[in-house]
Amino acid sequence: MDRIDALRLLIDVAELGSFSSVARQRAIATSTVTLAVGQLEQELGARLLARSTRRLSFTHEGQRLLADARRIVSEWDAAFCSLRQDGALNGPIRITATNDFGRTRLRPLLDAFQARHPELRISLLLSDNTVDLIEEHIDLALRSGPLPDSSLHARLLVRGARLVCAAPGYWARHGRPAHPDTLAGHNCLVLARPGAPIAAWPFRADDRLFHVKVSGDRQASDGEVVREWAVLGLGVALKNHWDIAQDLASGALETALDAFVAGPVDLYAVHPGGPPSRRVAALVDFLAQALGGPQPPAAVTAASPPP
Repeated sequence: MDRIDALRLLIDVAELGSFSSVARQRAIATSTVTLAVGQLEQELGARLLARSTRRLSFTHEGQRLLADARRIVSEWDAAFCSLRQDGALNGPIRITATNDFGRTRLRPLLDAFQARHPELRISLLLSDNTVDLIEEHIDLALRSGPLPDSSLHARLLVRGARLVCAAPGYWARHGRPAHPDTLAGHNCLVLARPGAPIAAWPFRADDRLFHVKVSGDRQASDGEVVREWAVLGLGVALKNHWDIAQDLASGALETALDAFVAGPVDLYAVHPGGPPSRRVAALVDFLAQALGGPQPPAAVTAASPPP
C-alpha cells in the first residue's frame, strides 16, 4: 500500500477509535486497515498501537508518528490542491472555540458549511481554556487577541472588544454606571477560570489602562451561562462583542461604559505551522465572510489598530 494512504488510515484510526469503524467509513475490508498499520510498524520496527478486546491506544512511537502523519498528509494535500483547485472538499476538520461563541455563533456556521460540503467530517471542541493545538490534533482554533508570538499562523476574522453589558430591564432598575468605579454597586457576573475568576475588569481612560475589581452573586466557568444570566436581567457582564452581537442587535442586551473600553480584542482563526489543507483554508474563508457583520461601537472601533 502507498505510504501516504497508510498514514491516512492511521489518522482515521485515531479519529474513529477502531479498525472496523475506519473500514466501514471507507468501505474497505478491516484486513486492509490492519495490513496498512502492520506495514507501517514493520517499516519502523516498532509497535504503533496497543490493542485489547475493549480498546485501542497509541504507543509512544505511535503518538509521535501520528503527529508527523497529520502534518505530512496536510502538506501533501495542500501541495496537490494548490495545483488542482477543483473537486469536492472532503476529510476531517477538528476545530476549537470558546463555549459561548461556539454554541451561539460558530455551530450554525459549521452546519451551513458542512451542508455545502457534505463529504467533510467536522469535530468541534468547546472550551473556555486555551487548548494545545498540537496535543489535541486541532486543525483550526478561533481565539481572541492580541495573540502572543508563537509558531502558530493566524488570520484576523473580525475586530471587536470586551463590552460591559446588561439587559434593558436591569439598567432600568439599577441605572447605568457613568464610570467603571461605580461597578462596585452593581451585581457583576463573573467568568470563573480554573483557580482564577476574572473578577478584575480592564478599562482605559486618558491612555491609562486600569482594572476594577467586581463581584456579584453568580459566577460560572462557561461564558454562555454568563451571557444567558445577563440576558435574563440578573446582572452585568463583560463580554466579547462577537459573543453578544445578536443580543445587541435584538435589544436583549445594551452596553455601558463604551468610552472606557480597554482596547481591541479581535477574533482570529489560528492553525498550526505549515500550509492549511484546502478544506481548512476554505472554512477560514467562509467564516471570515460570514462573521463580517455588525461591528462594535464607534468608540471601540476607533481604538482598534489598522489592519
